[in-house]
Amino acid sequence: MIEEPLDTAPRSGGIKFSDAVMFLWRRWKLIALIFLGVVVLNLLMLLQTAPRYTATSEMTLIDPRQQSSPIADLLTGVPLSRQVVDQEITTIRSKAFMIEVVKRLGVDETSPLLQGGGPPPLPVRMVSGLKGFVSGLLQRSPPPSEESVLSGGTTPGEGVESDTAEAQSDGEGEEADDNVTLSVLAADLHKYGPAADLLSSRLMVNQLGNGYVIGVSAEAATPEYAALIANVAAAEYTRFSLRIRSEAIEEQVQLLSGRVEELGQNLEEAETAVVDFQSSAAGLSATSVDRTEGRMDELGRNLMAVRADIANATARVGKLRELVEAEGPLGAAEVFDSEILRGLRARLSDYRIERSRLQEQFGPDASQVAALNAVIARVEQEAALETDRIAAELETQISIGESIVVSIEENLAALDADASARSRSMVELAKLRRIADANRIAYEEFLKVATESAQLKALQQPSVRLLSYAEVPGAPSSPRTLMRTAASGVAGLLIGLGVALFMELTDNSVKTARDMRKLTGLPVIGSFSKTGGLSRRSFEAGRSAPAKPLSRKEKVLVQEGQKVALFLSSVIDAGKGTVLFTSAVPGEGKSGAAMLVAHALASSDHSVILVDAAQNAPQQRPAKPSAEGETETPSGVTRTTAGYDFLSLADAADTDIGHLSERWTGQLLKKLEERYDWVIIETTPVLTLGNVSSFQRHADAVVVATQWNATARQTVEACIQELVDMQAQRMFVVMTQVDRNQQRKYEYRGFKKTVTA
Repeated sequence: MIEEPLDTAPRSGGIKFSDAVMFLWRRWKLIALIFLGVVVLNLLMLLQTAPRYTATSEMTLIDPRQQSSPIADLLTGVPLSRQVVDQEITTIRSKAFMIEVVKRLGVDETSPLLQGGGPPPLPVRMVSGLKGFVSGLLQRSPPPSEESVLSGGTTPGEGVESDTAEAQSDGEGEEADDNVTLSVLAADLHKYGPAADLLSSRLMVNQLGNGYVIGVSAEAATPEYAALIANVAAAEYTRFSLRIRSEAIEEQVQLLSGRVEELGQNLEEAETAVVDFQSSAAGLSATSVDRTEGRMDELGRNLMAVRADIANATARVGKLRELVEAEGPLGAAEVFDSEILRGLRARLSDYRIERSRLQEQFGPDASQVAALNAVIARVEQEAALETDRIAAELETQISIGESIVVSIEENLAALDADASARSRSMVELAKLRRIADANRIAYEEFLKVATESAQLKALQQPSVRLLSYAEVPGAPSSPRTLMRTAASGVAGLLIGLGVALFMELTDNSVKTARDMRKLTGLPVIGSFSKTGGLSRRSFEAGRSAPAKPLSRKEKVLVQEGQKVALFLSSVIDAGKGTVLFTSAVPGEGKSGAAMLVAHALASSDHSVILVDAAQNAPQQRPAKPSAEGETETPSGVTRTTAGYDFLSLADAADTDIGHLSERWTGQLLKKLEERYDWVIIETTPVLTLGNVSSFQRHADAVVVATQWNATARQTVEACIQELVDMQAQRMFVVMTQVDRNQQRKYEYRGFKKTVTA
């Protein structure tokens, strides 16, 4: 049994360094096994892999645009030098160039020059076969072959009728030439395509550094083959690049020549159109057009001023009416500049003050007040008349302004019609001049480019220059044994850690007393080491020979049983009672725990009986009829050499334990408790169709045995919940079949000191 530390509170926080160390300590064998397996598999693959040799030839590019303006770099976002290098590398990797190299080498796909050094390793072949099988299942109907596409036998569509018979014959000639070219390409693809694919897989083209140097590396089964392929490819590319550049320039010259002739005709037609239009519009003057436009601008400004006055007058009329509705006729005196309104307002104010004085002196019904009210009404009437006059004056201004607007708009329309007629003529003339200028510029530019292209054709040079030939390699370039071994070691270590971590995360069994307390909330009163096949019969047989000493394992088990028995003696009153041993499922080791506790109690000069209520009789017999309430003295009690008595409940009842009544069971336990100090009962598991409920109500304590590192947490939780539902009292937990060496790997540092040796 382990001695628990004083501080048994669960640890808080995340994973600590000690947890990682304990994890590696627990799983290092699994990690090491996977690590060695991956390394050995890699070594076997290396032994099956034939060595390969790599030779590299170097070429430098001649950039014709080295003197170009940096503006081109800013517009494209990529330096021109990088563009040139990428273009050349793409050309070298093209299938057309590979076909030329194959022709130069004079080989086909069966030549040993292009074949590998041997079959790939078995794992690679298995993966390739699986990949081909899956691809065959997922592949759709094959597309048309390149040969059929490039053979030139395309279905002709509906063409557009040409204007002349000569143009039609030229088109038919060009189409015939294209068909011949496509037929040649199709024949080359059919004959040299497979070999070109093999060669492409053997060649590696890369930029060396940040300059214009390109390396062409060839991989082959022998060093001589590798050097031969690299040198032939480099030498052939100088001729290949010169040929394709010459063909491109030739096509460019032909295209430019035809374009220059077409642009010359367009320029002549545009200049003739300008001269003819100037002759027909001789009276057209730019000064008259400008004068008309000036007059139109002046009228437009006047129109805007009149419309502004109309808008102002309209706003004033609206404001006047708004003030009259809100404050009366005299309310507009503060906004509109009217001496009459201001005078009437002052008089009205004085009259109202006088009326207030008279009302206070003579009363509101006095004749003086009535006369003054008549005067005030007359003043208000005069204010209303003045307000109407101002409104009428503003409306008159609005009417006059609208008439002026109509007149100006009529003048503008007339001037606009005249200006439009003159402008259309000027625009047409300007348009003809722009067309003529554009044709002249295009003609000059194309003529210049055509002249330069013709000169460049005569001075054409290859775009690459061979720097160095490939030398015959002295050592193989692959497989890279050291790097692959290191990579396999790292991969094996990562796989091992992943598998170990997966097993650790998916393992939900209970491994420590701390976890058991946290899971169940019950005290863990002890633990029992692995019995190693020790049974009750073998343990009792060993006690029958007094001269035979206990083995070390038996001593440990006896000490663990004594500690559990001592705890039970201290928690049960009067130092005696009935203890029920059970488990969640079969095979938890409750029988061994009950036997060891019974032996420990018997060694302390107590009378102990171990009742087996979990096993049926060897042969099931029907229950014997008995009178109600009658319980015979149990038969079958045997004295064991371990110091305690043993009773098989099935043998005592001479029937299946499932047929026993609870009353008979209670009377039997009462007699046993009167005769013995301790009654140890071993029952069936809680989560099976057993008899735990028949015995737990008579027990002073219930001990649940749980197998270490085997029972799932959900099983333990279900067992404890079942006992709680049965209203079991004084429940405790013991852990069985504990591997002490492995247990240390799940506990804290220094746990070994708490384990009894």
